[in-house]
Amino acid sequence: MSYGMYLWRFIDEQPAPMDETAIRDVLGPLTVGGLPPTGLPESWDLEAEDGSGSEVYGDALGLTFNRFSPGRILDHVAALARRTGAGVMPHDCPMILTREADRRHLPESLRAEAIVVAPEALTGQAIQLLISPQPEPRRRPVLPQFPYHPNPVTTGSVTTSDDPCVCCGQERGWVYTGPVYAADAPDSGICPYCIAFGKAAERYDATFADGIEGDVPEDVVTAILRRTPGFLAWQSPYWLTHCGDGAEFLGRAGAKELEKYPEAVDRLRRQWPHDRFEDFLASLDKDDQPTAYLFRCHHCTTHLAYADFT
Repeated sequence: MSYGMYLWRFIDEQPAPMDETAIRDVLGPLTVGGLPPTGLPESWDLEAEDGSGSEVYGDALGLTFNRFSPGRILDHVAALARRTGAGVMPHDCPMILTREADRRHLPESLRAEAIVVAPEALTGQAIQLLISPQPEPRRRPVLPQFPYHPNPVTTGSVTTSDDPCVCCGQERGWVYTGPVYAADAPDSGICPYCIAFGKAAERYDATFADGIEGDVPEDVVTAILRRTPGFLAWQSPYWLTHCGDGAEFLGRAGAKELEKYPEAVDRLRRQWPHDRFEDFLASLDKDDQPTAYLFRCHHCTTHLAYADFT
């Protein structure tokens, strides 16, 4: 997609010349075929380092950048505006000035809508945002607290969604992406609030992990299996325990991530007691298989892990 853009400097509402030396210094290195030794051509082509470019028309009294493409070319236009004190005006957009004092020099038709941007903030990105404004990110509600899965967005078990929840019918801004263990539950679309409040477990008679390793109180079993987002694993995921309580799930881990947690590696060594354990450990991959699932004890902060693959 291409656009048109103008670079003008005004004094008392009339076009005023820009510094021709500045134009040559900034645009000369980008000019295809180079600029002539003196003066400016009637039109010439620019190409920036990233391949973005523009056709240029005009002279020191005003430059038109035609058919320019977004990219580094805009950084050079911004640099020229900063150096000459000229205003930048993309087609059908307000003029960008670098000093409030320059507003009174503009023609009246441009004066009211002109935008002042500090010189250090006038960049190619600032110009691009004026041409193509980015929508404000949606403010999503705070997620429920999950003591046994404290960061489900980071682990990938919860992600953003604008669709209504299949369980409560409300648009919550988030959706659960992990496994659901139930005969008639939907494969996807449950919001994390319905998990936290137990509504999804009750409605579908569902759990969100396949089991728990170790003996813990029944209320902990209920909290983990029915009120905590689960996680995807290569085989059926299960929850680790420590100090008589469920552990916190921290996410998938490979050999590199496990280097910081020797106690988790020791647990894996007990899980895979063979002479090729070091080879198995080195093969663990956070994003592929085999992979490890990292946990942390609620009470003593010991790190635990187990591994699987298909």
